[in-house]
Amino acid sequence: MAKVKTKDSPIQFRCTVCNFEEFIPKDVVDFCDIMDGGDPLVPPRFDCQRCSGKMHPVYYVNHDGFVYTL
Repeated sequence: MAKVKTKDSPIQFRCTVCNFEEFIPKDVVDFCDIMDGGDPLVPPRFDCQRCSGKMHPVYYVNHDGFVYTL
């Protein structure tokens, strides 16, 4: 049975170097995205725990309505 995504579902992130995936709580992603204050065209990113790469959201819609996909 497929998981149903809700507006509070964790956000799936994938490393662009090693393809490691993890789910980060949406409220954490939203907080980091709002506090970043950087370029809104750049998605929120986290350091990969397995390599030196960056984790990017597979699909994320931020508070301003920007849609980020990997």
